[in-house]
Amino acid sequence: MNLWAFRFILWYICILFVQPQNRFTFLWPLRIANLAFIIGVGLHIVSCLEGRRSLLRLGLGTILAIALMLFATLSQHVGIYQISPAWNPYLDILIKNALLLIMIAALATTVERVWAVQITMLIATLWWVKAGLRLSALGATYSGDRLMGAAVSMIENPNGFAYMMCVFLPLYLYAYQRATRPWVRWGFLACALAAVWIIFETGSRTGLVTLIVLGIFLLPHYGRHRWKTLVGVGIALVLLFPLTGEKNKERFRTIPQSIAAFLGGGDTERTGPMSQDEQSADERQAKNRDTWALIKTYPLFGVGVNPNASQYEDRFPMASGQVHCEILMAGRQMGVIGMGLYVGFVGLIFFGGNWVRQNAAHWPAVRDLGWTFQLQAVAIAVGGFFSPLPWHPPMMILAGSVSALMGILRAERDAKMIQMAGG
Repeated sequence: MNLWAFRFILWYICILFVQPQNRFTFLWPLRIANLAFIIGVGLHIVSCLEGRRSLLRLGLGTILAIALMLFATLSQHVGIYQISPAWNPYLDILIKNALLLIMIAALATTVERVWAVQITMLIATLWWVKAGLRLSALGATYSGDRLMGAAVSMIENPNGFAYMMCVFLPLYLYAYQRATRPWVRWGFLACALAAVWIIFETGSRTGLVTLIVLGIFLLPHYGRHRWKTLVGVGIALVLLFPLTGEKNKERFRTIPQSIAAFLGGGDTERTGPMSQDEQSADERQAKNRDTWALIKTYPLFGVGVNPNASQYEDRFPMASGQVHCEILMAGRQMGVIGMGLYVGFVGLIFFGGNWVRQNAAHWPAVRDLGWTFQLQAVAIAVGGFFSPLPWHPPMMILAGSVSALMGILRAERDAKMIQMAGG
């Protein structure tokens, strides 16, 4: 029964990423995602009662998820501009994703199950890769040459598409490294290159910056162990980039100026009207500035998970609506507590991945998975700085997976120590 509970959670993850109910609308009344999750939780509870086991595995991920739900609920009541303490879509997403983390940490009791979670995400996101290649071939672009995301999935715009491709690119590379059959290995390498091509085609400056940072982290690792692959990938990138749409390349060329303007903090003199990209950079800077000022004004619980923006937009006009920075959105919802929790989740993925690498040196496949987690944490930290939605499913699933894997390796280490002491 425990195994079936885990299978239903995997099915829920697949539905969450692909969202077939949005494409095949006759599935909407069936509530297949909620049904899969409820069945998984129910089977888990029954299994724990029968086996007299604890419902939760209190690793760091579970503790952070419980704290997130607690403070989000408190913010519903004490957030100074919260519209109502009633259930709302923002809280709904937050609670569901936190519960998903808890279930992964509770059910992924073996290394094989942690792998199953990662492979489920990999297989589900292959649909994104297929959609990206197909849309690119059809010329389905937005605002010039920019490739849109798959409209009926979790990614519906160019920036979100590029961000998620950066998050899952390390997983494709991990599958390439660990696959044993040549055709499978080269298939996953092709998926990784397709993800890079999609990032280029979205014209997302966030995606390109994240990709560059990932490359910096990849160089030492691949330079030592897989330099031939690194050279091959480098050649492929040199060949792919010129094929990118000219308007996207123009956007990429504005990255240095955008960073300089963003970090400068002051208005610069302009000789003419602003372009769309310049206006976007200015708006992001203004939103971040006003949201940070709002957080400093209400530092403890922010203004609530679902605030009434009309109550503060006269003083912080750009802090209403979506702020394209995950940690600042977390701060607006729950003040410095929310920001601390966000850093905690990203830190868990990165430093937990490093802990896995150090404690699984005897198991190369697990050691490399720890490195993959670290790269994904880097992608979330960089890409999330320009994204509006904290507590998103990939981050919470990865945090739950790292927490579960750390618990598994600790149990293995403790068992060996007991065996040695007994011997």
